[in-house]
Amino acid sequence: AHLRSIRGANAKKVGAGDIHAHLVSRRYAEFTCSILLILNRGRKVTGEGNANELASNTSGKPSDKPSYRGSAGDMLVNDLDVMVEEMILLLKRLSDVHPTNKKRIIFMINNLDAIITIFKERRVSGRELNRFSDLLVQQRELFVEEELLQTFSKMIAFVQQTETHMSGISAPRGARGVAAPADVVNPEVVESLVHEFASNWKSGIEQINRNVLSYFSNFRNGMEILKQVLTQLLLYYTRFQDVIRKVWRGKPPSFCKDLVSTSVILAEIKKHALSI
Repeated sequence: AHLRSIRGANAKKVGAGDIHAHLVSRRYAEFTCSILLILNRGRKVTGEGNANELASNTSGKPSDKPSYRGSAGDMLVNDLDVMVEEMILLLKRLSDVHPTNKKRIIFMINNLDAIITIFKERRVSGRELNRFSDLLVQQRELFVEEELLQTFSKMIAFVQQTETHMSGISAPRGARGVAAPADVVNPEVVESLVHEFASNWKSGIEQINRNVLSYFSNFRNGMEILKQVLTQLLLYYTRFQDVIRKVWRGKPPSFCKDLVSTSVILAEIKKHALSI
């Protein structure tokens, strides 16, 4: 009956909700944890060592150890395996009511995190928890890119396109056997990106911080996502600087003086990561 209800559920029947955790996610997690503990299939975490193992795992993915299976209830166990995938499909159907891809991802993250949190509160682990944890990691990665594109899309696009171009470049070579800068990039575009980032990077990080705080109600989840977004921003900017160094080998243009030091960005990232 529970499996059929999940299969037949949609936004019209259970309510669309907002970007935060839907009631059906909490009910599903409570029901599944109860059944797993009754069947002794869920590995109940006992003792300080195992509890610390879950608490210290920032990825949200528990150790991949087999769950215990009771001798009775094999049919119900199989139904629970199917129910995991049906629940994921239901979350995707519910997320489709949101108008943007970013909001759909946020909805998925909040609901997956709610399910995982209940599993951990009940000290139940197993392949069900692993499945949701893996999916949460994927959704977080998608959110990181979506959030950065909101403020730093020009720089990110430049880095990705230029790196691809440079990896297969066959442009005319200069006297030193190096492609001339104008053959690789548009210097005016690079200068514009340097000045734009120098002017906007700090306000951009502050906006990311505000967004994450408003999107994700779970403190640990929000803190982890904020760190991922800001770390990825630093990586993109480091790659941007690497492109400039490779294009202007030994002869950096005058606008390089406006490049922001990665140590300054890292200090700002640490400040926000500690204040969340």
